[in-house]
Amino acid sequence: MKMLSPAAKSSVHRLLLSAVAGGCALLLGAGCDGGRADDGPAWKAPEDSSMPEAFAPGELVPVFARDWTMPKGFEGFTERWNKRNEAYVQKTLAEHREECLNAFARKLRTCPGSKEAESTRVSISSALQKCISMGDRRRMGDYLVYRDFSDMPPELQWQDGGEQPELGSPQAKKGGTLRLSLQRSFPGTLCLFGPNSNNSTRRYLYDEIDIPLVRIHPGTGKLIPGTAEKWAVSEDGRTVYFRIDPNARFSNGAPLTSRDFITSLFVRTSDYAAEPFYSNYYLSRFSRITVYGNGAIAVTLQNPMPSAPYYAAIPASCTSFYAEFGPDYPKRYLWRPAPTTGAYRVAVDGFVMGRQITLERVPDWWGYDRRYTRYSCNVDRIVYSFIAEQSKARELFRVGQLDVFSARDADFWYEGLEVKPVHRGYIQRVHFSNIWPRSTFGFHLNCSRPPFDDRDVRLGMQYALNIQEVIDTVFRGDYVRMGSYFTGFGAYTNDKIKARPYSPELARKHFARAGYTEEGGDGILSRPDGTRLQVVVASKIDPVYANCMNLLREDAAACGLDLQFEQMDDTVFFSKMKDKTYTAGIFAWGVSPIMPDPSLFFLSQYAYLPDGTPVKGSSNVTATASPELDAAILACQTAATEEEAIKAHHHVQQLIHDEACWVPGWTSAYSRFAQWRWLKWPQEPDCNFCPPRYFDPLESHLYWIDADEQAATLRARAADEAYPEQEFDIPLPARN
Repeated sequence: MKMLSPAAKSSVHRLLLSAVAGGCALLLGAGCDGGRADDGPAWKAPEDSSMPEAFAPGELVPVFARDWTMPKGFEGFTERWNKRNEAYVQKTLAEHREECLNAFARKLRTCPGSKEAESTRVSISSALQKCISMGDRRRMGDYLVYRDFSDMPPELQWQDGGEQPELGSPQAKKGGTLRLSLQRSFPGTLCLFGPNSNNSTRRYLYDEIDIPLVRIHPGTGKLIPGTAEKWAVSEDGRTVYFRIDPNARFSNGAPLTSRDFITSLFVRTSDYAAEPFYSNYYLSRFSRITVYGNGAIAVTLQNPMPSAPYYAAIPASCTSFYAEFGPDYPKRYLWRPAPTTGAYRVAVDGFVMGRQITLERVPDWWGYDRRYTRYSCNVDRIVYSFIAEQSKARELFRVGQLDVFSARDADFWYEGLEVKPVHRGYIQRVHFSNIWPRSTFGFHLNCSRPPFDDRDVRLGMQYALNIQEVIDTVFRGDYVRMGSYFTGFGAYTNDKIKARPYSPELARKHFARAGYTEEGGDGILSRPDGTRLQVVVASKIDPVYANCMNLLREDAAACGLDLQFEQMDDTVFFSKMKDKTYTAGIFAWGVSPIMPDPSLFFLSQYAYLPDGTPVKGSSNVTATASPELDAAILACQTAATEEEAIKAHHHVQQLIHDEACWVPGWTSAYSRFAQWRWLKWPQEPDCNFCPPRYFDPLESHLYWIDADEQAATLRARAADEAYPEQEFDIPLPARN
């Protein structure tokens, strides 16, 4: 064997050290920061059996629960959560008692018949009700309870929603690819919950895909099964029992069992998730979750309420997917799409960072032969391309590279669609009337910062924005002005509330009350100390908003208000709104039936911490804090009948209007879009085009691609052959 020279030995030694160091760096990088090569959509969850057992030996749980394996850190969670619930109940009960005593003390200091006396009476009633409700909950004991299926109450009246009409069409064809564009920023994460997860893309990947325990029939508004095959409500109206469909599966193939609802509670409320919303969601809305074997759960609401099964439908999370859940969750799971119970999942080959996300149909999806879903989710793939420039997206649609394009923009609907593909019948116009609740679109005002910490300035802002001029000019009069913060909820919307009209006289009157009495040479008001009445309005990047602001700025100046405008990336803008670092923002929350939920947006606890600083990351973006509004929201939560709930919600909406923390924006009672003629929709007696309870018909997934029609259309276009020009006007069904 030939010996190496000392110099050669030294060189080899250095190479070995370098290789070892590099290997260690790779190992450390892979094991510590979650940034491994196999992370992302291609990541596969480990085998279920690789997870630890859920419960410690000797812990008093049924046999079925002993068979559970759970993410690391779950052991002892039940005990920890029950103690956390006990502490929450004790603390909340003490707060309610203190609130009650303070209200009684204030009552003694008020004059009978005064406004303050009435407000105090409401506070006392509210505090007493909360004390009674929380006292009942304390007597219930543990929050998390495990029982055998044989312990299920025998007298339950089970429902399955099977009497509702079918959805979709038997004529639907499976296959094909739907190509869409999104004029928004690429999401900063694929996490279902946690930091930055509540982004504008989440709805396409999760919210419109996942199937909850029960759903609302979009045609009749009645309950139909989701992942629960049956449900029943207890005699007192508080506890809802769900029997899980034994065929239900997650999109990664894992079966859905009762364990996954407990996993969801575990991961979403963990400090690792950095998601304060869910801890409050579970603790404040539910009194108990009972597991009955692997195939059934019962959820006890804090109070009886209308449509109890819908509101008791807690989320599920695939247990095996969260096998690596831990302190580095936001980073480790950053680009791992969470499995859903729906028909689509993120395709590995269609995930292009910053540019494109493709959904693929789940092979052998459990809902393919199930009533209410068998004629839905027909296309094989849905391609979402992130195209910031609307003009580019329009051109791609015009040449046939996109299949559908939104036409809510009046300019595009009227002039933009005066093109050859429309005139030759290749592209069709669709005007779809709907009854879906409207988003809370408008100008949100930050009450925690000057000048909107003064109610008179907020009132002046209401009269200084000429929204009707925007509707008439920018939107050709097609839109309407919103009134209530919660519009489109049928009987739950207070239609008596009307937006305050544009009025320079009333605007200046309120600005003067707030101290803005000096008028400069440019007509803008200021206080005697020189503080100028200037407001910066923020929004996501949108040329339509810029056009609107150009109109609003001129009319606002006539009221003595200097409006400035700034646009930013929608992710940055959303964070700015939730952290309350804005002054005014063109913003909207998406809302859904059956009833509005004002608690998330207006409870005082989401506005300020005990030391008075604004709560960051909460949904109360206006920092509204009103004891009377808190009491009214509680009345909404405790309403047991539909009549009580309607009255309570009307009162809440009036109080929001009185706070003047939101300037109502514009909305429509329809959805308009253009499509290539190969996109087909149902034409059935009970499902004409699409049921009305969808804001965007594409959310229904009842459409399909007709491959033969697509080929024929492309041939006709190549030969310059024409079809009749078509515009579909889909009215509301007569019974709605």
